[in-house]
Amino acid sequence: MSELSKKAVVLFPVVTCALLMLPLLFGFIDTVLPAFGYFPIASKHQFSLSVWQQLFSYSSLWQSVLLTLFTGWTAALLSLISALWLIMHCYQSRWWQFLEKTLAPFLAIPHAAMAIALLFLLAPSGWLMRLVSPWLTDFSYPPLWQTTQDAWGLSLILALWVKELPFMLLVLMSACSQLPVKRSLALGQSFAYSSQQVWRDILFPQLIKRIRLPFFTVLAFSLTVVDVAQIIGPSKPVTFALLVWQWFSDSNIDMRLVGAAGSLLLLAVVLLSVALCIGLEKLYLTRQLNKAMQGVRKSASSGKLARGLLVTLVLSLVLSLLVILVWSITWRWRFPDVLPAQWSLHYWQQAGSYLLSPLFNSLGIAFSSAAISLILVVGCLEYQLKQANTSRWWSIVMYLPLLLPQVVFLFGVQVQLFKYRLDGNLITVIWAHIIFVLPYVYLSLVGSYRAFDKRYMQAAVSLSHSYWRSFMAVKLPMLTRPLGLAFAIGFAVSIAQYLPTLFVGAGRVSTLTTEAVALASGGDRRVTAVMVIWQTLLPLLVYSAAIAWPKWRYRHFRGMHS
Repeated sequence: MSELSKKAVVLFPVVTCALLMLPLLFGFIDTVLPAFGYFPIASKHQFSLSVWQQLFSYSSLWQSVLLTLFTGWTAALLSLISALWLIMHCYQSRWWQFLEKTLAPFLAIPHAAMAIALLFLLAPSGWLMRLVSPWLTDFSYPPLWQTTQDAWGLSLILALWVKELPFMLLVLMSACSQLPVKRSLALGQSFAYSSQQVWRDILFPQLIKRIRLPFFTVLAFSLTVVDVAQIIGPSKPVTFALLVWQWFSDSNIDMRLVGAAGSLLLLAVVLLSVALCIGLEKLYLTRQLNKAMQGVRKSASSGKLARGLLVTLVLSLVLSLLVILVWSITWRWRFPDVLPAQWSLHYWQQAGSYLLSPLFNSLGIAFSSAAISLILVVGCLEYQLKQANTSRWWSIVMYLPLLLPQVVFLFGVQVQLFKYRLDGNLITVIWAHIIFVLPYVYLSLVGSYRAFDKRYMQAAVSLSHSYWRSFMAVKLPMLTRPLGLAFAIGFAVSIAQYLPTLFVGAGRVSTLTTEAVALASGGDRRVTAVMVIWQTLLPLLVYSAAIAWPKWRYRHFRGMHS
């Protein structure tokens, strides 16, 4: 690589770090200052603790915090434990192959779309109740039950678990590929240990260390999620992140100061949860080590329950999406009819009046943010190949935007943009999406990129005498599939963004997600269904293209299919 090329490659990590860290830093500062009463935009120039007094005197504050801790921790732990359980019982079986093939479509479904689909399925007037009424329940009208938006947040936990479980499975699959799993299982079984015991005592402790940061992101997301909580979460009291968002949305400017203080309290909740998580991990590893050293053999357990869980999960996802499709072509559907009495394509035909603007905005923002993120990530990875021992630093840079609650710094970002009249702009919304898209693109691509065999490039450079020509003609084509999947993941992440669009877009940039969440809170179910289908369809189409195009493009090159 020439000196000029080396200097050009250095620009990528500099730009990436600036793009990720500066909004976090300035956004955090502009959230801290209002939390202590200093908010010049609202003519407040004196520091005081009155905002915190107002926060702590709020009637349902601690109920919201406790509810957040309960729902967030339960959903995150359920996702982790069930993912470990499924892997223990399904590894290297036909169920494992089924998981590998079906995970990508489930990952592509946005959180809000999944929450709305579950709402249509589980609500008192939902499809499940219709399937058993009136022949079993004797209900001619929807019962006054709280099967969703319940006070304990059980429906919220279910929605988060269903959406986060595929992500944890994907992370565990990647971690398994870094361990000698087959050899460990064979060695353990040769000493009369069951395969499940080898997983529990030998492999799980190693996997837990490798998936620590991804689990922290799942925990932080579950504690701070707003859109899913708004759709299917409890309403009295609401979760703490949703309460903070409601304060930021209040027309009374003083409540935004309370929201700033609340977001710092939410940050403290997340940090304490992560610290507790680290402590629990050490306790678990010590306990497992002592247990393994005892050498007690235990009989193997049946995998029927795990496989049953997997089938139930897939069926619930399929049913949820099917009910959305049915609602989109419904004209009249009274309770307790199982299917609509009248079908119609009216809401699809009228989609142009309410769908085009959010659809084109979503497409433009998602495509731009994913493409820019992919270019920056490839540049950063090329830079890393020239460096040594950068993985820990890069992991911190990439995971920080995912670990911090979005409301902690997005309010400050909004304040900065408002000062310079840059809010409500499509370009700034793209920039805000990149903050969250880029880490996912990096994490999905880094393994494949580092595993690329350098000898291909060495041979190409020796023949072409040009690093960049070899890079464009050999390396990028050989990495087409992981690059395409990383782009698809970035595209799906952008489509799912809710708070960055609302904060930075200032309500003037609508996307499929913002419209779907707004409609879910009392809008027409048929219009909501059309919106959710498009919200789900776009990432699925991009995923499908990312998988199918390399196969078609290199169909005559057998070596490119691996």
